[in-house]
Amino acid sequence: MAVVAIDSDGIVRSANATAETFFGCGLPPAPPVRISSLLPGFDVLTLASDEGLDRFNKRGRNGVAHLRIGRPDGSEAFVDVQAARFSAQGERFLTLFIQDITAVIAAETAVQELRLQITYNWRLNSLGEMASMVAHELNQPLSAVLNFLEAAKTLVSRTEFDQAKVLQFLASAEGQAERASDVIRRLRTLMSRDKGYHAEANLSEIVTEVMPILQINARELDADIRMCLPHDATVRCDRVQIQQLVMNLVRNALDAPSTEQRRRVLISCARQEDGLRVLVEDNGPGVSDAVASRLFDPMASTKPGGMGLGLSICRTIVEAHGGTIGPAPSSLGGAGFAFTLNDGTTDA
Repeated sequence: MAVVAIDSDGIVRSANATAETFFGCGLPPAPPVRISSLLPGFDVLTLASDEGLDRFNKRGRNGVAHLRIGRPDGSEAFVDVQAARFSAQGERFLTLFIQDITAVIAAETAVQELRLQITYNWRLNSLGEMASMVAHELNQPLSAVLNFLEAAKTLVSRTEFDQAKVLQFLASAEGQAERASDVIRRLRTLMSRDKGYHAEANLSEIVTEVMPILQINARELDADIRMCLPHDATVRCDRVQIQQLVMNLVRNALDAPSTEQRRRVLISCARQEDGLRVLVEDNGPGVSDAVASRLFDPMASTKPGGMGLGLSICRTIVEAHGGTIGPAPSSLGGAGFAFTLNDGTTDA
C-alpha cells in the first residue's frame, strides 16, 4: 500500500517506496510535489475539519468511492484513499493510505458487462417466443389499413363521391397504421441494447409501456391482466431491465398450469420506508414449498422444455438495483412474486 504524508497546503512531505513506485516519480526530498498533481480531484480543504475527514473515510463505492488517476506511462488506475490526521513539531499533517483497486474495478466492470450480455440474450430469446403472437396482432391493423384504403379508392373512382366518407376511411386507416406502429415501437424498445444506466422514472409509465405486448399474450390465453400502480411512484432504475423483469413475471403467471378459472394476473405496488414493493400475483395453482426453494436457481424450471433462466435473471436484475425478490402470498389465491426497488428520492 502506498503511504503519503502531506501538509495543510497539500504538499507531499514524505512517502514510502511503494508510493514512489506507484506514481512513477521521485517524492521528497525531491522538488516539492502537490498531492493534487498525483490525485486529481483530491481536495485537502474538505478534510480540514473532523466532520469532513469522517465523511471522506466513510464514503462508499457508490459515489466518490474511488479516484481515477493517470499514470506516467499513460495508463489509468483507480485508487481508494483513506486519510488520518497527525501532528509533528507543531505542524498538522494528513497521512494518506492509497490502495490500488484497478484490478477490482476491472473485475466489477467485466461482471457488469457479462450480466448485461446475458440479460440481453435472454430478452431476445423471450421476444422470439412472442414473435408469432405479435405477427398475429400486426396482421389485424395492417389488414384493416388495406381495407379502408381500398374502400376510399373505390369511392374516389366514382364520378360523384362523398368526400366526408373518403376522409373518414383515410382517418380510420391512419389510426390502424398508428396502432401497428405502436406495437413495433414497443418491441424495438425492448430489443434495444441498453447499457445499464439507472435514472429516475415513473413506475406506472414503465409498466404501461409494455402492457400492450403483455395483452397480446393474455388474449391468446383468454386471460385478464390488470395493473394497480400509483401514478406518482418513482424509482431509480434501468427502464428496459425493469420492463423485462415485469414481463417475465407476468408471462410466468400466464404460463402456470391451468385451472377451471379464467387466468387473472394483477400487478400492484406498495410503498415502503426505503422504496417500493412491486407484486405480481395470479389465481393459478400456486407454487409448492419444495419448488419455491429452488425457483431462482439457474437451470431450475417447472415448465416442460423450460431453460430455467427466467427467474434467475429476474433476481440478477433486482439485485443489480439494490433490491430483493422472492415468492409472496397472492390475494388471488395463486402464486405471487414480490421485488423491491429504491424510490426516486433514494440515492443509488
